[in-house]
Amino acid sequence: MANILDLQHFRETGEIKSPAEVETGENSIPDLEEVATVMIMSSDELFVELLARVEYNESLRKNISTSTLIQELTNRALHMELLCEVAKKQSI
Repeated sequence: MANILDLQHFRETGEIKSPAEVETGENSIPDLEEVATVMIMSSDELFVELLARVEYNESLRKNISTSTLIQELTNRALHMELLCEVAKKQSI
């Protein structure tokens, strides 16, 4: 399984850490409203929001933590990868 790294923290400090290690304890467990918000966002919206935070230090949705964005994007990517593997095996 892939590890999630906080690239912004790496750029700032040169240390490799996960988002959970960087963020404070109060932000580590997202609330239900935050989870519901990311679940209704499209993958493109999630990607653009994360890109805005990483590249421009801006946020379109300040009520969502970076770790929640990363978790949702990673979850979707893993599901897409699994679906592609299953489809590839069926087509052989």
